[in-house]
Amino acid sequence: MTRNHLLLVLLVNALWGFNFIAGKYGTAEFGPMLFITMRFAIVLVLLCLFLRRVPGQMLRIMTIGLMMGVGHYSFMFYGIYLAGSLSSVAITSQLTVPFATLLAIVFLGERIRWPRFLAIVTSFSGVVLIGLAPVGPEHLTALALTSIASLAMAVSTILMRQLQGVSALNLQAWIALYATIAMGTITMILEQPQWQQLALIPLREYWTAAYSAIGATIVGHGLQYHLLQRYSVNSVAPFITLSTLFAIVFGIVLLDDELTSRIIIGGLLTLLGVTIVAIRNARENAPSGLRVPR
Repeated sequence: MTRNHLLLVLLVNALWGFNFIAGKYGTAEFGPMLFITMRFAIVLVLLCLFLRRVPGQMLRIMTIGLMMGVGHYSFMFYGIYLAGSLSSVAITSQLTVPFATLLAIVFLGERIRWPRFLAIVTSFSGVVLIGLAPVGPEHLTALALTSIASLAMAVSTILMRQLQGVSALNLQAWIALYATIAMGTITMILEQPQWQQLALIPLREYWTAAYSAIGATIVGHGLQYHLLQRYSVNSVAPFITLSTLFAIVFGIVLLDDELTSRIIIGGLLTLLGVTIVAIRNARENAPSGLRVPR
């Protein structure tokens, strides 16, 4: 990989890492469900021209859209909203990789050897250790929600690998469409936003939803797709946990996040396990291997 492309890898992961900060501010300002609806609505407006019907695959695409929008993002950002430690949530979000591998074993007949098995056990052990860290009254709830979000993303990853001839932008646009409709409905039922109060929020505060939609999703995933067109998954997989490291640094610098010894040790175990699983999945071109959009 060239120096410029390595810099692109760092930029992509920095964009994704900063998305946790945008999510923390955005969910506090607008509420988790409304924030998610807004960010998907922005993606939909920007990518609607890329919507193309894919005969024979629309049911799978709709399932991916609902699984991503409702199953992943709603639980993820609600976990971020509740989290006393953004670092612990960012680390737990990496469980997508071992979850995807376990799903591929059960439903796709993927076989693994002891290195990946031990790495999966290590990654989950790290999250259990993080769960013991006393960093807020709703810490365990936030970790549980993030774990569910990671499982939903893992299911989406398996479904994405079974799509054929669907461009990244077309898939992103369909995900945004289904997610906007579903999350908009959920928002109206659960959060019942008061539009008079929303009108009083300064326009500058909407940067959080705009960044999450444009910076993290369109630009971040677009650059990753650009890299995966030029390099094998095996070349990109070793960098999969960098976004978490960026999120941890941003959390410490911008949110005064607390890093306890348990979070540090648990985080090292989780990220080590996830990295090993991701690299070996990529080398073996496993059904659970890295795919975009994440």
